[in-house]
Amino acid sequence: MELKLFDRNDFLPCVSTFISVFNQEPWNDEWSSDTAYRYLTDFTNTPGFIGVVAVDGEEIIGFIFGATKHWWSGKEFFINEMCVSVQKQKSGVGSALMKFLIEKLESDGVNNITLLTDRGIPAEAFYKKIGFTEIDRLVFLNKNLN
Repeated sequence: MELKLFDRNDFLPCVSTFISVFNQEPWNDEWSSDTAYRYLTDFTNTPGFIGVVAVDGEEIIGFIFGATKHWWSGKEFFINEMCVSVQKQKSGVGSALMKFLIEKLESDGVNNITLLTDRGIPAEAFYKKIGFTEIDRLVFLNKNLN
């Protein structure tokens, strides 16, 4: 497995990996190629975008997309998406991606990483296992406009 910074040639394989992961349990989303393409494009076009990918042979088996933002206490990185192919989950790919990302961010002077994830799914346990903690004072809100 090779870990590297994202480049534009990685985009379509990332879209395929994303669809295959999130259209299965536990998410059961209904991503099409078009909606996933547009969704991930929004992240790659964000100022401060950084992506890291895990490659096995010719296949992208995982990636993290996010952006560096400026905050009153210094630079922070917000993870917009992270996924690892279902066949490679629980094999160390996610931890390796995160380690690679952290080394990159530390060298860039970033001092905090934030993210949102669903409660009660394997991703929550993964993030907590590698040192992420909940922020009790925050509330994530939504208003459906339909």
